[in-house]
Amino acid sequence: MAQTSQKSLKLLTEVVWRSLGNGDVCPPDKYPTFRQLDDLITTTAWGSEAREEFFQRWQALAPSDNATIESGGSFSELAHLVWEEAAESDSEVKHPLAPLISAWQSGPLEVQAVRDDDGSLRGDTIAPRIAMRDGNTGTNRLYLPPAHVGLDADGAQAALPGFEDGRVTGRIPVLPVNLYDLGVEAGEARGGHGAAPIPARMLVKLAAAPSSVVRHGERFVSYKITFRDLRNALYPLERLDGRPRRQRSVGELWPRIREAIRVINQDARIPILDPETGYGHFHHLLRINENFGRIDLDMPIGVVLDIPPEVEGGVQLPGSLDQWGAESAPAYRALLGLSFLWHEPGRTHAPTKSGRWLRRTGLDPYDPLSDEDAIALAFPNTRVRNRGVLVRRAWDALEHLEEYGELRIEGRRILPPPDTP
Repeated sequence: MAQTSQKSLKLLTEVVWRSLGNGDVCPPDKYPTFRQLDDLITTTAWGSEAREEFFQRWQALAPSDNATIESGGSFSELAHLVWEEAAESDSEVKHPLAPLISAWQSGPLEVQAVRDDDGSLRGDTIAPRIAMRDGNTGTNRLYLPPAHVGLDADGAQAALPGFEDGRVTGRIPVLPVNLYDLGVEAGEARGGHGAAPIPARMLVKLAAAPSSVVRHGERFVSYKITFRDLRNALYPLERLDGRPRRQRSVGELWPRIREAIRVINQDARIPILDPETGYGHFHHLLRINENFGRIDLDMPIGVVLDIPPEVEGGVQLPGSLDQWGAESAPAYRALLGLSFLWHEPGRTHAPTKSGRWLRRTGLDPYDPLSDEDAIALAFPNTRVRNRGVLVRRAWDALEHLEEYGELRIEGRRILPPPDTP
């Protein structure tokens, strides 16, 4: 029975492949197994429309509750066998596995997250170059500059962002403003001095986890991390001043992580505007699987990263970004924005004879910041209306970063530390 089912699945896969206009020959790596389709049925990280269509077709088959078909424990194989029985009396009945096969064939490439020598998720990997500017309506719109892709010192990352055609205004903030306060309920305080919201930090961390070299070629990728990875990123072992941080238990952390996953999957959308047509849509950058097993530090968590085709390159994030996120939301947001302002090839960076790009150390490449720029860096989505208070708090946050060696302040110019690449 299993051999017959596998042959039928192969034939069905070929039909689905051709129906999508992919050609007559289905590549060997585009044939799923029943177990792989089972995984797609049970995951919520991607393929949600295919799953919904599967269950609609499954219900239409009206399988008997006392069915005696042996499927070897595979739900997708059971669905196939039930369809075979139903098709004997109704040749028009739709196959429930067809949408799953289609989704699986176009699904994400599985990659590995980049890790430091100690096994932790790398803290200085690359964020997609996503920036905002003010539109005519006064709302923030996404703009997507072209890219120059280069390698960092260890050859693992595309470390520089894109060349731009002329100077653009409104370079701050670099993320859609709602993402900085992701998970903050309406009416709650925004832009405070405590830790940045967990969903916002998780979004940045997980979007930067895969190698940018991989992401440049494969924009739709999946990878796995663990609960321990999230704990260590959200609550680093040491504070900025070197004091050890209390390690929270799984029971204490899980409700926060679970809620953050829900928020990301529902609300972490990026507005994309097509500059040629003027039309836009909301794009989900990140999805996290919500089907969990045993809740412990080694629990695997599946992540799917879907970078829009228009986004190229990325920027080098500070290695201490996790620590700042856990202690100071204004400083965390400012470092994100400055990471983009400090990476403009041809302006802040120049190529050497060997082809390596080095950061310029002079003042000229770094524009003086206005008070409004400082506010946009530290408090992009604040509801505080007292401009004097915001200006003072924003520059206080930047001066605090200078005290820890994260930047240099020369007049109104905010420069990177001298030892950064």
